[in-house]
Amino acid sequence: KWDTKQTSKVPNPIDGSGLSSSSSLVALSTAFFVVVSLLQPPSTNNNGAINNVQKSAAKTLAKMKQGTGKLRAGGHMKVAPGALVEAEAKNNNELVPPPPSQIGVSEKEAATIRADLEKQVRAIKKTGVIMETDEKSLEMTAKLQDATRTLIKLRYGDFGEKNIRVRFDLEFQPTIPDFAEKGKEGTLLIEMAPIRLIPCSVYNFLEIARSWKKGAFHRNAGHVLQAISRSDITDRMPFQEYSKEYPHKKGTLGYAGRPSGPEFYVSIQNNVQAHGPGSQQKHNPYEADCIIGTVIQGMEDGTVDRIHTMPGKEFLGDKKKWVLIRRMHILIPGDGPDGYIEFSKSPMVIPDE
Repeated sequence: KWDTKQTSKVPNPIDGSGLSSSSSLVALSTAFFVVVSLLQPPSTNNNGAINNVQKSAAKTLAKMKQGTGKLRAGGHMKVAPGALVEAEAKNNNELVPPPPSQIGVSEKEAATIRADLEKQVRAIKKTGVIMETDEKSLEMTAKLQDATRTLIKLRYGDFGEKNIRVRFDLEFQPTIPDFAEKGKEGTLLIEMAPIRLIPCSVYNFLEIARSWKKGAFHRNAGHVLQAISRSDITDRMPFQEYSKEYPHKKGTLGYAGRPSGPEFYVSIQNNVQAHGPGSQQKHNPYEADCIIGTVIQGMEDGTVDRIHTMPGKEFLGDKKKWVLIRRMHILIPGDGPDGYIEFSKSPMVIPDE
């Protein structure tokens, strides 16, 4: 592991600087084989051998450029394998590169493809057609979902069956009944739903968390705790993505409204009927609120119950009664506490209105 005082020094596989003696020897050996292979005149019998030596040398150099890792400023969290990055975070919003992907398209290209498909899906949505049964709608939403899965893997990492998580740093205000006893701090940990089921909803929330500015729980209803969301994501969902394999059970996170988002809520009871297929309107028996993930820390320890003690019912006009969401942290599977490391975190300073 690199010492924190030396992390800005990037290993040089050519001159050996920044490497151990054994690594330097490997580098010199590799360079020697490359030079010899290039100087040797090709013949009809050894072209293949030369190519193999060159390819082998290139692979060795590539491996030496990987796996250095990074200690995140202030967090001392090891970065995902394969990342070669600067030693110190320039700001609180810096992203940690995800593990290398085998997808044959760049992140920028994938984002462009996805944006074009989203535009087409939104256009279909505006026609009022029942998208859950319309053949063309199903074809286009499936393409959008596939493109979104690709972009998630390129931007955040490909972790197979493991799901990305988002942690909320909460601030309870003095108006909360037990403030004197428990203070202002609190935490919610959300595990995103599997992207094989609802990739668009997950991607949208990851982008909200990645660009989070501020927000707060401001609605204290009998069935949900709803939050204001302020981030770079201002559009609603392109379509009402839903999977019967991931219903609105107690403890799940869903997007508010039709179309859904970017505001969201925590279900504090089973809301399959209230927010599932056919709910809140009579036109479409299949339409449901989009869903995001599940609270995996905060339900059992009383944090959600504590939010529910905000003074007042339904939408609260007095901001001093809200529970603030100070920061969001995106956590990806890796070599860290509970098998996760920090990918990004929003700034400490909450912007003014």
